[in-house]
Amino acid sequence: MASRRICLWLLFMIITYSVGEDTRSILMSLITDSKFQCANTTCLPFVHIITSTIMKCQMACLAQIYCRAASFHQSTSNCELFTNKSNKITNMATDTGITTMIVIAGTRFPPGYEALRHHQHRHQQQHQQRHHQRQQQRRHQQPQKRQQQRRHQQPQKRQQQRRHQQPQKRQQQRRHQQPQKRQQQRRHQQRRQQHQQYQVTQCNTTYRAQTTYSAGTSPFGLAVADVNNDSKPDIIVANVNSNTISVLLNIGNGTFTAQTTYPSTTWPDSVAVVDVNNDSKPDIIVANVHSNNVGVLLNIGNGTFTAQITYSTSAYPYSVEVTDVNNDGKPDIIVPNSNSNNVGVLLNIGNGTFISQATYSTGATPFNVAVVDVNNDNKPDIIVPNSGSNNISVLLNIGNGTFTSQTTYLAGNNPYGVVVVDINSDSKPDIIVANSYSNNVSVLLNTGNGTFTAQTTYSTGTLPLNVAVVDVNNDGKPDIIVVNYSSNNVGVLLNIGNGIFTTQITYSTGTNPRDVVVVDVNNDNKPDIIVTNQGSNNVGVLLAC
Repeated sequence: MASRRICLWLLFMIITYSVGEDTRSILMSLITDSKFQCANTTCLPFVHIITSTIMKCQMACLAQIYCRAASFHQSTSNCELFTNKSNKITNMATDTGITTMIVIAGTRFPPGYEALRHHQHRHQQQHQQRHHQRQQQRRHQQPQKRQQQRRHQQPQKRQQQRRHQQPQKRQQQRRHQQPQKRQQQRRHQQRRQQHQQYQVTQCNTTYRAQTTYSAGTSPFGLAVADVNNDSKPDIIVANVNSNTISVLLNIGNGTFTAQTTYPSTTWPDSVAVVDVNNDSKPDIIVANVHSNNVGVLLNIGNGTFTAQITYSTSAYPYSVEVTDVNNDGKPDIIVPNSNSNNVGVLLNIGNGTFISQATYSTGATPFNVAVVDVNNDNKPDIIVPNSGSNNISVLLNIGNGTFTSQTTYLAGNNPYGVVVVDINSDSKPDIIVANSYSNNVSVLLNTGNGTFTAQTTYSTGTLPLNVAVVDVNNDGKPDIIVVNYSSNNVGVLLNIGNGIFTTQITYSTGTNPRDVVVVDVNNDNKPDIIVTNQGSNNVGVLLAC
């Protein structure tokens, strides 16, 4: 492969950033029509990002503490980030339309480059020193001459000179200002402007463009929880076509390791992460649709898990929820069995083992489930959207983990995802459901005692599947976040009070986003959006700005 040894120094960039308490200056070179070439074939980009400009690609690299080089493909807007420290940069491969950026600090780069380091505070100090020197020169210029003039110059003449200082003299001073001084001022101004240019924030919206991480084939279900006790939320994904569970550990700043996979049975569609054996380590519970069972993978420490133990369900358990429904301090498993038109409850009898399910009738084709106390009796109730009958079932908990017959409420066409959260600040949990064939979300307000108003609908993108309800703009009001499967985006509907929402704002995802979780993954106290992209076989992380 042809090596490009002679490269123009087109750009240097100064970024001062903090990682913990470590503050450093970072410089980047920019090389046009060149592609980053590793010393061996095992060097691959650790992150792919779609960015609109080369500057955003640079910012994306500098935002990743492990990034050492980036290649920006102008035709596809694809930004590839590399982290190979061991594969030193020895050459560049010529490739028209690709621009490569290299972090100079701590790396090798082709001969002919000159690294220039300038901190912003140094620029300011130099500017202040020059300004101070000019003031001193003006104040103390030729003291002896000025004293003689003050002593011997006629008062009338001094007044005239002050009022009518010769324009010609001032013009001469301007014309003959030292060229070297003017050049220094220009250079200082250019450096300051260049530094300010790269201090522009990476995004001007609520969420940054997604960063993707590889998952299994057709990732569906998603959970985000700290599974290795390091206080950083990790990502857990159910991959239906590879029959695996992926675990991606959070390594800080909202970045994640490559997946570790665990086998499941057939078609794992939904996943929950809850400590079911009381050892303070969150375990994985997965609904295996085509196997007609749920699998329990116990956490054995450091985010590693045992092989799954399975428990039978009815036909096609499409979702799973894990909540203590009989008030014994042990989390129980609740699943909607879509082909059996019922919901199954498997009570936890200790040590993460479960009894056979008890079933309760629902509407037709229940695809999802939420378990929340909706009638304020301190007993969690079951809420199920029925895709085949276009309604929502509410089954009230009457104690000991048993439930009443369903009460139904009308929804849109093919209701799928459901969340139960108080959205109008009346301390009563409300129902929010995504209607996949109506292209909208329904809001049913709780009127008390577990009864609900008729739905109010808000438009979404095409084929909304799952929904989350979280306050994303820090105004104390929970907002709606929905994945639009056929629009390849996520919609955010802001809560403006009293359970009323704005028109959605959309953010691009990968192909066919399937599930969504909204949680702070980079410890900045702002909720981030995580989605599974079924058609792209990856997970997208959209960090809050």
